[in-house]
Amino acid sequence: MKFSTAKQIRFHHCDPAGIVFYPQFFYLLHEAQEDFLAHIGFPEHEMIRSGFGVPIVDLQTQFMGMCRNGEQIRIDLTLWKLGNASLGMDYAIHGLANADNAAAASPTPRLKARSVVVYSRVPDGQPVRIPDALRAALAPYLEETPTENP
Repeated sequence: MKFSTAKQIRFHHCDPAGIVFYPQFFYLLHEAQEDFLAHIGFPEHEMIRSGFGVPIVDLQTQFMGMCRNGEQIRIDLTLWKLGNASLGMDYAIHGLANADNAAAASPTPRLKARSVVVYSRVPDGQPVRIPDALRAALAPYLEETPTENP
């Protein structure tokens, strides 16, 4: 199963040319991760308050196109790994049709990313087993056959 969230590219994401400055994509990916965790009933801020977090340990990205100020995007998230303490996430950012690109027949790929986060204690960062309740909430989003991404 895939989780999707819509976002709008805003002024603060962009460089003076009105194009998303590449580090801002990482903020957008993390927002999608937080949206996903809240969607499955485990808001990240509540996990941190209870002494656990999911810090990133690996991130690979492939930039495929530009995003511009005011553009609507969709971020899709699926899981490619559900380990003892680690969780693999695949992301895809697509530009959506709007007044500026209404001719686009389908969402336009802009970025693909693959990350690994580790369920850990806060603040020492010690990895711990993903709890059964969280594991059960994550399982439906695990891809049967992982795809290459990036």
